[in-house]
Amino acid sequence: MVQGSLLFPVKDEIPDSVIAKCKDFKSAIRLCIEASGLERKEVGFALSLQDAHLSRMLADVSGSEERHFPVNLLQKLMATCSNDVPLRWLALQRGFGLYRLKTELELENERLRQELDNKEREHKTMLKMFRELKG
Repeated sequence: MVQGSLLFPVKDEIPDSVIAKCKDFKSAIRLCIEASGLERKEVGFALSLQDAHLSRMLADVSGSEERHFPVNLLQKLMATCSNDVPLRWLALQRGFGLYRLKTELELENERLRQELDNKEREHKTMLKMFRELKG
């Protein structure tokens, strides 16, 4: 993997402002691959695409020579590249922002933290009352 040429370190969140600068969906797909830290041929292999075919899909050409990235491979591309740049680009183009939904574990952690905070508050109140009664 060549990581020296990366615009973004792997696993860092790419700002919406950078994604919005992509001129089209194909540019967003290229950014997705570039930000992954993977070489294009590695991504192609994971998607069962030959490197030359993937290159033609991502090339800036128009007319009869233009190749389109298969829609049915978008989820696999984002999973392989560990980012959601194409999805976020599309949302931004439509005037939406995306946020990740909380998992069941995260929701449970929040509930338990709240419960712990309530118990701690009760404990402090009881200690304060005890000290006032004692003193």
